[in-house]
Amino acid sequence: MTLIRKINKFTVLLCGIILLLNNAFAQVSSPFNHLSIRDTTTNYSFIVSGHFHGASTNNSTFPASSILANIDSINSLNSLFLMCLGDLFLDVNDNYINHYKYSLFDKLKMPFFNSVGNHDLAGNYYENNYGKTFFSFINESELFIVLNTELNDGSIKDEQLKFLSYTLDSAVNKNIKNIFIFSHRPIWSERIDKYSKLFTDNTRTAIGKNNFNEDLKPLLQKVSKNKNVYWISGSMGGSAPASFFYDKNEDMNVTFMCTAIRDLPRDALLQVKVNNGLVSMKGISLTGQTLKPIENYNLDYWKKTMPEEQKFNFRLLPYLTKQMLLHHFFWIGFFSCSLLIIFIRLIRKRWKKGK
Repeated sequence: MTLIRKINKFTVLLCGIILLLNNAFAQVSSPFNHLSIRDTTTNYSFIVSGHFHGASTNNSTFPASSILANIDSINSLNSLFLMCLGDLFLDVNDNYINHYKYSLFDKLKMPFFNSVGNHDLAGNYYENNYGKTFFSFINESELFIVLNTELNDGSIKDEQLKFLSYTLDSAVNKNIKNIFIFSHRPIWSERIDKYSKLFTDNTRTAIGKNNFNEDLKPLLQKVSKNKNVYWISGSMGGSAPASFFYDKNEDMNVTFMCTAIRDLPRDALLQVKVNNGLVSMKGISLTGQTLKPIENYNLDYWKKTMPEEQKFNFRLLPYLTKQMLLHHFFWIGFFSCSLLIIFIRLIRKRWKKGK
C-alpha cells in the first residue's frame, strides 16, 4: 500500500513537472488561423493596425477592401505576427466569422491576433470562438500585452487590472527591453488634456471617467523607468487626418500611438522592426500613397491638419428631421420608449391602488 502511494505521488509530481515544462516552452498560437509565433533571432518585425472592417458602412461581412487587396504584400513582409487593434468585425456572427476565415485568416502566413473593440463583442460569442480577450506573451527582449478596453467601459479593473499589474511588475526584473501594450480604445487620450480633443468621434467612456490616471499611470511610470513602453491603440474615426498618431509623452516616458484602417486613400499599416532590442517603425501604405516618417504624425501635425469643428447649420433642420423620421432606428427607439412609459404608468397605478 505504501509503495502504491509513493508511485501515485511520483506520478502526480511528474505530471506537474511536465505541465510546467509545457507551459514554459509552449508556443504562442493564434486563435484565428492557428499559426504559432516562430522562433526568431533578435532581429524581427511585426505589423499593427486597427479597424479591419474598414468603413462603418461596410455591410459586406468581409474585411476592408484595402486589406483584402494587399494580402500577398502583407505576407511578403515575413512578419512575426499581425496584430489587429479591435473592430476586426463590424458585427460578430457566423457570417462574419466564416467569411473572414477564408478571405483573410486562412490566407495569412503569420499568426493573427486581435485586441477587441466594441464591434467585436456580442454576449460571449467572440470568447466562445477565439478565447480570452486579454493576454500577454514574450518574444526575445519584448513583452506584448493585449487589453480589452470594452470590458469596463474604458477602465481596466478587477481581474484585468491584476493581470496588467502583475505582468508589468514581472517585467521589471526580466531581460525585457521593450513593452508593447495593444488596445482598441486610446483610453489614455481621455485623461490626458493635450490628447483630449484628438479622438472625440471614437468610442469613449459613457459614464464618468475611466481609471487611467488613478490606476494605470502609476504602473506605466514605474515600469518605464528602465523599459521602453509603447501603447498602441486602434480606434480612430474616419475624419482623422492620417492613419497614424505618434507622441512621446515625457511625463510618463511612454510613446502613445494610434493607427486604423477606414477604407480610405490614407489606409496604411504600421510595421515595427526590432533589431537587438532597438525599435524602429514605418508606415506601409495600402493604396500607394507616399508616407512621412511615423514620428512626423505627431501632436503638432494633428492639430494643424484636423478639420475645423463645423458650426451647426440650422437650414439643414428640415432635411435632418426627414432623415431621422425615415430611419428605422428612430422608430425602434420611439416604440421602445412608448412601451417603457406605458409599463411604468401601469406599475404606478397598481402601486397607488395597493396603498
